[in-house]
Amino acid sequence: MHLFRYQKGNIMRYFDRRHVESCLDISLCLNLSQKAFELQSQGLVQQPDRTIIASGDGRLMGTMPAYISEGNYAGFGLKAILADFSVSEPHEGCILLYDRRGMMAVDASSVTEIRTASASAWATHLLAPAGATRLAILGTGIQAKKHLQMMKAVRPIRSVTVWGWREASAQRFADWAQTETGIDVRIVQTPAEAVADADIICTVTASREPLLSAADLPERCHINAVGASAMGFQELDADVYRVCDYFLDSRNASAAASQCLQQARAKGYLSPEDPGREIGELHPEQPLQLTGQRTLFKSIGLAVQDLVFAREIVRISAS
Repeated sequence: MHLFRYQKGNIMRYFDRRHVESCLDISLCLNLSQKAFELQSQGLVQQPDRTIIASGDGRLMGTMPAYISEGNYAGFGLKAILADFSVSEPHEGCILLYDRRGMMAVDASSVTEIRTASASAWATHLLAPAGATRLAILGTGIQAKKHLQMMKAVRPIRSVTVWGWREASAQRFADWAQTETGIDVRIVQTPAEAVADADIICTVTASREPLLSAADLPERCHINAVGASAMGFQELDADVYRVCDYFLDSRNASAAASQCLQQARAKGYLSPEDPGREIGELHPEQPLQLTGQRTLFKSIGLAVQDLVFAREIVRISAS
């Protein structure tokens, strides 16, 4: 933690990556994800759609403000982040928390990495078969690593296939996975080959074109669709929604930011009367009502997640 004076008599505390990572274990991350999604679905959060500014050279800046009205995580906050997918750590920014004690800042890169994979893990815990052992990952960056770690925490993963744009990146991921998890990762040449017999599929790329269609999917699987969190990005063909029971982190955010979901509705794959179910409306102790054997969690990423994780870090640090 670092201290900065930002106006007379006021000190801003800054919690860096090392501090963030020291505060958050996997069990806590799952609990925080559940809480954030429950706050969202209970209507206790005000959060407008994220604002995105494009530089024209591939970089994006996003701002995500929110206000949580009740509970331990109540208060105002704002995440501002620069995304540059051409570098190894694509997100850089800060989460600002405001309350009567002053302003606090938390490293946004580490929180974003952790809460994104934690959201997928919570959805997988709720939606994937308990005995799911085969994982497919599309993507080879930091989210691929975080998702492998998180999937192993909620399901007994024994085999992993990975596809990436560059074979060298896929090999580096496979080497890392062997060292960190002991799992031998199979590198494949196409997204369809990666998911052919997968129980769980995680798409964590910055693709601008669909990588998977309904015809590519196994008969039974759970999908965490993560990478395409803004218009102009797309990992799934719209027809995937036709063959999956789908769940959202936020109806409003998904309707505004998911190009694939918009296409699915425009093409008639989804009924206009079907707004989708939010993951925060599900409860682990209640049986799921599904129409088939495929489930899809579309993750956009919400400011409430950032605020809940950041305020928990501040709470732990003060105890």
